[in-house]
Amino acid sequence: MKKLIKFAIIIGAIAAAARLVESKKAEWEGLTEAQVRGKLDERLPDRVPEEKRAMVADKVVAKMRSRGKLVEAADPDDDETAEEGSED
Repeated sequence: MKKLIKFAIIIGAIAAAARLVESKKAEWEGLTEAQVRGKLDERLPDRVPEEKRAMVADKVVAKMRSRGKLVEAADPDDDETAEEGSED
């Protein structure tokens, strides 16, 4: 009986950890490149040199882009021009 309880606790801990990881990943999905770089700047300590932070940001952005997790920044002027062009 004690083994069963320990097993249930371990399974529960694993499930909770998986949900936590998934929620952390979801925070980063659907962001623009500028938003990702901003979050990385906030999270990386100031003692990390600027060049190193830029290199890390470049790698993270490239990986997210290759996985399709980034959204392109929408230019609000593009929507207006598209609507104006369709009226003609």
